Amino acid sequence: MFRSLLRPALLGALLLLSACASIDIPASPRTAFSRSASSTLSEGVTYWSETRENPLRQVFHVVQLDLANPKVQLFVSPPNDGAGQYHARTTSEFVTASGALLAVNASYFVPFKPGAPGGDDFVPHAGQHVDPVGKVIVGGAVVAPPEAPEVDPRVNAILCIHPSFVEIRSGHTCRWDVVDAVAAGPVLLVDGAERSFKHAGPKYAADRHPRTALGVSADGRTGWLVVVDGRQTVLSEGATLPELTAFFRDLGAADAINLDGGGSTTLAVDDGFGRPRVLNSPIHTGVPGRERPVANQLGVRVTTTVSAR
Repeated sequence: MFRSLLRPALLGALLLLSACASIDIPASPRTAFSRSASSTLSEGVTYWSETRENPLRQVFHVVQLDLANPKVQLFVSPPNDGAGQYHARTTSEFVTASGALLAVNASYFVPFKPGAPGGDDFVPHAGQHVDPVGKVIVGGAVVAPPEAPEVDPRVNAILCIHPSFVEIRSGHTCRWDVVDAVAAGPVLLVDGAERSFKHAGPKYAADRHPRTALGVSADGRTGWLVVVDGRQTVLSEGATLPELTAFFRDLGAADAINLDGGGSTTLAVDDGFGRPRVLNSPIHTGVPGRERPVANQLGVRVTTTVSAR
């Protein structure tokens, strides 16, 4: 297995992420920042983190994907209860169950109750039935239908994963040959231009929160999964949607879409031995490091050979 060949290197990379010091980069007049050493998690998959002070502290976790490499594949987690429905689980649990190289949280979902700080009165708990908000396609089949716009006005675009390319489209419709897809939003960038966030609500856009998002380069050859830690004053304050959009511009993205965030925000990787490791600092129920059970995930796998999906 390709994964077994990568285990020593991947474990070393993950240890390096914990031990390495930040590389100082000269500050711009507006933003002081540092960037960790890049680590290759697998062929075509690179991770680093950036810490910015503009003026509040923000930590961005970045996974860069070589989408031109056919071995690098994005996919959406399938229903997991045996009856075509989703039961909530953490992103770490999904990485272990699916054999993914890494994953982030994906859809908004219902029912949802944030719960008291540090408490257990949140909804959903792991194993409880949960429905993604917006269309979800897995293996070419619709497994969650689109919701009416008034259910969640943030959901205004869809990430479409095709056999040979990935694209972000407005609305809920992908091309005929779509394999997997997940609706979310708001869309951040279209052809390099920032979109309006008014429909998402001014507070949601302007307040700093933990965020999860994906961007794609203009030529479609590079993708970026970005996770921003937040609601942790000493570690990271989170990002506004304009700040998140500007970050994707800095990366070189032409198109970008916001996924579910807040206490759901999680980036988990396989440590090379079938065990999950969380690279960011989730903040479920206000507890740093506590993961939230969520509806579904956007995963990355690296195959040994190129095969038809």
